[in-house]
Amino acid sequence: MKDQIEAFAPPDAAQAITTDRLVLRPLEIADAGWVGRESGRPEVAGKLALVPSPNPALFAEMFILAARARALNAGDLVSAIVARETGAPLGVIGASARGEGRFGFGYWLAPSAWGKGYATEAGRAMVAALTARGARTLKAGWFTDNPASARVLEKLGFVHNGEDEPQFCTAALSKRPHRGMTLEIGPKTV
Repeated sequence: MKDQIEAFAPPDAAQAITTDRLVLRPLEIADAGWVGRESGRPEVAGKLALVPSPNPALFAEMFILAARARALNAGDLVSAIVARETGAPLGVIGASARGEGRFGFGYWLAPSAWGKGYATEAGRAMVAALTARGARTLKAGWFTDNPASARVLEKLGFVHNGEDEPQFCTAALSKRPHRGMTLEIGPKTV
């Protein structure tokens, strides 16, 4: 029972990652409103695999609770991206543990935060945090109508891995062309 209570406890501020302009902090239930609203915008959700459009706050709450539970039980690291000076929410970034130092990596930003270098800045901080946790391989991908995401991943050191199978986009309710990318941080795991 204690483990269940801790999964819903307020996040530890010590888990925050600070950059020049951003703070990456654990998601809180109070974030559900903006997470649902911003991730559910058609121009955002259409670039993501698993986010519906619209994305009701209840769905965002479930996502946050699941992310917090997986952080405790599986080693996932999912953070809100907020402006360091104002605390304004900008997006979400995270990695899902896949065992043996392997993680799936992803992020999204609200349209008001696009084109300002926030994704790259947050991505560098997240990659550093994952490296400190022993990550060896990060996998990510992008729908081919979103070359801005490809540029961010390339700046972070990801390279095309040949995994170019169409992926289902929940917001579009269809499979869409998708390119896979990988970042090798250390020695390959067996």
